[in-house]
Amino acid sequence: MKNKTLNYCSLIFCLTMFFISCNDIVTYNDNYDDESTSYGPPSINRIASIDDSEDNLSVVSFGQMLKIYGDNLSKVTSIKFNDQEVDIKEIYALSKQIVVPVPNTVPNEITNSVTVTTEKGTVTYPIKIAFPDLIITGFSLEFGNSGDVVDVLGENLRLYDLTPENGTALINGNPVTIVECTDTKMSFLVPEGINNNSVLTLSSTRITSVLGTEPIELPFRDTGIQFIDYGASYLTHNATKGLATDGTKAGDPAPLIAGVNFSRVSGTVANNSTHQFVASYAFNAPLTDSRYDDLRANPLDYDIKYEIYVKEEIPITNFAARVRMLFNGTRPTNEFEWIPSASGVPYTTYDKWATRTSDGKYYLVNSSGVNTIKETANVFIFQYINGGLGVPTDVSVTNIRFAKKINIRRQQQ
Repeated sequence: MKNKTLNYCSLIFCLTMFFISCNDIVTYNDNYDDESTSYGPPSINRIASIDDSEDNLSVVSFGQMLKIYGDNLSKVTSIKFNDQEVDIKEIYALSKQIVVPVPNTVPNEITNSVTVTTEKGTVTYPIKIAFPDLIITGFSLEFGNSGDVVDVLGENLRLYDLTPENGTALINGNPVTIVECTDTKMSFLVPEGINNNSVLTLSSTRITSVLGTEPIELPFRDTGIQFIDYGASYLTHNATKGLATDGTKAGDPAPLIAGVNFSRVSGTVANNSTHQFVASYAFNAPLTDSRYDDLRANPLDYDIKYEIYVKEEIPITNFAARVRMLFNGTRPTNEFEWIPSASGVPYTTYDKWATRTSDGKYYLVNSSGVNTIKETANVFIFQYINGGLGVPTDVSVTNIRFAKKINIRRQQQ
């Protein structure tokens, strides 16, 4: 009997010690905080970039990853920058901080703020979401004719609402139809009665609200400074007659402009052959052109431009085929010459004329930075170099000129 009582007491003692020990384990983590609980309405102290937690940002960018610091920030139900809501799956929220990206979507209303809503309330904090610059670099075809669809080329065009629904385009003050808009191009329909040296004006409510009221104007069908005569003499001039045509030969494209002749190489060309579209064309400086003085004073503000036509069924396929231009013996080094199929993708203009631009810095100043244009006896050369095996070819070129660069960059006000 004594043994049974002793065994019973021993069991009670062991169980007691076990539960005491278990209680010690449970109470060890009583002060642990997983930062998932908020105890009141949210508040924001500052906003930092994901790369520098010490930041206190006042301006952020589209797509930028941020950390929002404050209190009671867990249990988020929505976050908006301006009026654009963040995908809830992209939000990582704790009670003291939130990791979140700025949406890449375009706001309809610019509030310059972020609004965080949790299960306990809402807080709005001032932060400017900077728009990227509006950049315009030119046209797909600077000499589009009535009925042509021409692209304005650049960056962030859709972001600035140059769309059929919200954008406005005028040529010489007359409305123009916007056909479509993406981030990198805005397409418009060239109206009837278009003239050379016109002005295209672009606007939208967003452009005005973000960039200010200064008009965005581009020269369209800018004749530039002409130094080659594309009239009747083009067909007989020693420097151009070899490949010259007026658009009436078999397979010729329609001229870019009525009465403007062009050069064309067609058929299967020889291996590594050079084709002289313009062979040592001599000319005096156009002293009577009012823009000549500006060309002399500011050569780096100018490009050499021309229009090119490559048939869709006969694209340029040789990856070493190139265009070579020389002005008074000055040209870019080989790596800066235009190689249409350098990427390995055959090049075509899809049976229409397209504008090509080459930076004037390669031609209008020499290696010492001295202006190369002279008052008399200037010489210009334009070559198409096959640069590979003999292949079927059909390339036309016309309207070579000096023209002022189109390089519009507008920043948020």
